[in-house]
This record gives sequence, C-alpha cells and structure tokens, in this order.
Amino acid sequence: MTDSPAPSADSIAAVLATVHEHGPGKGPHAEGPVRPEPPAVPGTPLSSLAAWGDFGAALARLLTDVLTPARWEPHNPFNDHRAYPSPRAAYLIEPWLRIGISAWRVDLVRRTLAGPGSPRPARRVRLDLRRRPDRLPAGYGSLAEALAELEAGHLMGALAERAPGYGLTIVPDPAGVTITPGASATVPLPPLPSWRSAGLGPRGVSADPRPLPEPAARAVAEALTDPPPGSPAATSRLRVRLALRNVTGLPDGWYALSPSEPRRCDDRHPPSSLEMRQPGAAMTAVQAAFTYPPEQIHVGGMNLAVLITADVGRVVREEGPPAYPALLRAAGALAQHACTAAAVQGLFCRPVRSVREASLEAAAGAPAAHDLLYLALVGRPRFTSLSYDLTPLARDATS
Repeated sequence: MTDSPAPSADSIAAVLATVHEHGPGKGPHAEGPVRPEPPAVPGTPLSSLAAWGDFGAALARLLTDVLTPARWEPHNPFNDHRAYPSPRAAYLIEPWLRIGISAWRVDLVRRTLAGPGSPRPARRVRLDLRRRPDRLPAGYGSLAEALAELEAGHLMGALAERAPGYGLTIVPDPAGVTITPGASATVPLPPLPSWRSAGLGPRGVSADPRPLPEPAARAVAEALTDPPPGSPAATSRLRVRLALRNVTGLPDGWYALSPSEPRRCDDRHPPSSLEMRQPGAAMTAVQAAFTYPPEQIHVGGMNLAVLITADVGRVVREEGPPAYPALLRAAGALAQHACTAAAVQGLFCRPVRSVREASLEAAAGAPAAHDLLYLALVGRPRFTSLSYDLTPLARDATS
C-alpha cells in the first residue's frame, strides 16, 4: 500500500454499487445496437517489425501469436478464435502499439499497424489496451465494462505466458503493458489455448463422461498457484475454490489450493496443491447456480470448475476505486492460465459469468464478504464441434 489519500465514502459506495450491478441475474442479454467499426485503412504489416532486429522480430511473433485470429469456424455465429476468449467473440480490447508519443492501432485481422507512417526501431514499446465495451449489445448494460476488464486480464495473461518464449519481458499496468527485451535464454512456449469459444456449437457444450485423469486436474491447479512473471494474477488478492467431479483418485467435492512448491528434477508429478474442503456433489451445485439450461451447457457433467472470488469491499476501502477493475483483470489472467493448462492436457476451458452468485458462493463456502468475479468450466471435449484445431497456419510474422 502507498501513502495516497484514503478513498472517500462516496467513491467507495459508487464502486460497490457497480459491483452489485454486475452481480445476480447475469444471463442472456437483450440485443441492441452495436457501434459500427471504422472502415479499414492501409497499414504497415506487423512482419515489418522484424527489420528492427531480434527485438522487432520477437515482438512481431508475440503480437501475432496472442492478438490475431488463429481460426474461423464457419458454422458458429461467434467464429473468431484467438489465444484468449472474448464474450460473443466481440473482442472488447483494441490494442494500440505506442512508441514515445506515436501510436498505431493493431489491425488484428489484417495483421497490420494502422496509422501514419511506420514505427521507428525501438528497444521499448507499450501496448495500450483500449476498452471497447460498446462492441457488445446494449442489453449488457454496465456488465460490458466488467467483461472488458476480464478480457484485458486474459490478454495480459496470454502475453505473460508467451513473452519469455521469445526472450521478452512484459510489465503490466491498468491500461496496458510495456514490452522490452528480456533474458537471452528463452523458455519453452506453451501450446496456444484451444477448445474455447463464445458459441455453443450445434449440440451444446458438454464433457466426455469418462473419468478425468488426476494429473490433468492437478496441472490446472498448479497453473492457478504459479502465475508467470508479468501476469496481473501474480500479485492479486483473489481466492480460488475448485469443484471436482469424476476425477480418478480424487473424491468429488470442493477443493482449496495450497501454495506451489519448487519442483524437483526427479518429480514425476507436480507437487500436491489440492486440499479437500467439502466433499459432495460440487459440480451439481455449480449447475444449479448456472443460468443456462443443461441442454445448452451441461455443467453438471463437467470435471472441474474454477471459482474465483475476492473481498471486493475490503480491497476497495483499502486501495481505492481502481482496485475493483484491477481485481477483474487479475481474475481474467488467472482464468487464462487455467485455460492454457487445460489446453495442454487436451481439455476445453469455458470462462463464464452467467451464474446466480449467492447460491454458488454459499455452495463453495466462500466468506460472506466475498463476491464472485469469474468462473471457468473444464472438461474433456465430448463432441468434435467443441475441439478447435489451432495448429499454427501461416502464423510466422516474419515470413
């Protein structure tokens, strides 16, 4: 904490009223007008950054990997799939590459930098993440702003996961990230997350009924306890509970996470980070709190749910109104890490907000002062329509 002035009672009350507005009854929303996008303008190809040298080439690869579409799925109305999820595939974050006082909008589909001239070589750039909640139908109301912050967290988390693989370092802040050259040694890149979409598919969303192997569940848990450097989740004040169902070697119920421990070279499995807190049909409780019917999203048949909560009131009173969007970004980043870990295990991960919060918080044993921020549903794909092949196709930004 800093020595900045304490937030006023009015500012705290305004934030908590917004939190309540984002709360119960989140489900299908009425359609409404969506602001049209501006016409496309000629731009500089992202691949041109490679002319800067190693840093520019690595930056182009990172931005291409994380920001640009990997696949379009013709039969799905929300068919744009990228390395991070977005409600209705609307993509509420508009990235701008900033160098000094100049900025270029990243045209995510055309993989260009839209703006006057071409960026000059630099050793430090900033990626401004401008929120565009207006891309959602008007019926979402103020919830669109919360969804935009969650998506910003997803994007920041994806950048943090992949930057070290290209020898880059990122530093997040409320409005974006700063990207600089990192250590010369790189780390292996995780596979791009897959099996995630805003759409339901022609046969809904459900999981393979076979038991989920225990190592797969533990891998998701490990990702939640050990966020990568540069992730907004690394220094957050979040609380996580996992609902498990039909996992080999682990009884059904609600689990807490214990801190991750360093892994020894001879470890065959990651250290245990799951602590049983409440046995029973936890996923049934998640289904009961979910606002979509089982024939659309069969939550009760999935294997794992990640419930992210926080004492929003306390954090806002201690740190001021900006603490609430910061918590949302941290929750989005944490869900991104869970989804990436799930993808490595061949699982789908579906982040959602459409829940009746009070009943789910009670079922998970959340403290009375906590508010639900996010929920991620995990399972093995049952239908091929849910498995999106994100094998890289012409993703090399320097080719």
